[in-house]
Amino acid sequence: MSTDTIFDHHAYKSGLRREWREAAPGWQRWLEVLEADDAMPQVGRSLLEAVRPGPGDRLLDVGTGYGEPGLTAARSLAPGGHLTLQDLSGEMLALARDRVDAVDLGDVEVAIIERDADQLELTAGRLDGVISRSVLMYLADPIGSLIRLRAGLRAGGRLAASTWSGPHEVAMAAPVPVIRRLLDLPPPAADRPGLFALSDPERLHDVVTAAGFAEVELGTSTAVFEFTSPAEATRFLRDCAPPVTALVDDQPPEVRERVWERVTEEAWEPYVGDDGRVRLANRAHWVAATNPG
Repeated sequence: MSTDTIFDHHAYKSGLRREWREAAPGWQRWLEVLEADDAMPQVGRSLLEAVRPGPGDRLLDVGTGYGEPGLTAARSLAPGGHLTLQDLSGEMLALARDRVDAVDLGDVEVAIIERDADQLELTAGRLDGVISRSVLMYLADPIGSLIRLRAGLRAGGRLAASTWSGPHEVAMAAPVPVIRRLLDLPPPAADRPGLFALSDPERLHDVVTAAGFAEVELGTSTAVFEFTSPAEATRFLRDCAPPVTALVDDQPPEVRERVWERVTEEAWEPYVGDDGRVRLANRAHWVAATNPG
């Protein structure tokens, strides 16, 4: 086996931490776009409707980033509930902590944990629900991680998670083929974690079933990001999309700028309206399931 086919777990996780550390300021800067009602909250609502958190419940948000959709669910946990926000990136969790401090959650307890979801250990049977938005596809061992999450759920406890659909249904990925063409980059390995690693709903279903969950359901939702111009869409991507920007980051500065200029000129053209605004629709698959106990 050649060395370029060997998956280096440690290097992958180190790169993931670095990428999200560098992206955290951008997510804070673009929070209003990310959390516009038609954007990421659309995906979050699908998860919360599937888990149905209620008063007194204990809920875990895996890969919460800046605190969503956990913080949206927090009000449903009162009185007496508990919310755990987990993420790999301490910088992203700092945004979540600021947002927790800025709202009144009543008597709902909030715990913030900086930890790798692939290594998350939970007290058996303590959770009522687990939610995870746009995270499973980045896990090095999604089945193993889901097994550990299921062990943390009580019998009858619910899981709901989302992943992105294929690149043809995720407009934010439109720059990827442009970048790969300009830099003559090979296609990503099919068996590696990444943006589209769980884009096939059948594969997503199989992964959750293999982890021992029952009553597995699938559905879709769409997050729409809107920008005033193609240039603004590119700025957003550069600030907030580490899986895409990582394709360009190791290039010389003049090459990077030339690539981003071409992205602005080419990638967003199909999504520009008569008013010059860019509307990017991004389909997500969600899966919901029950711990049979």
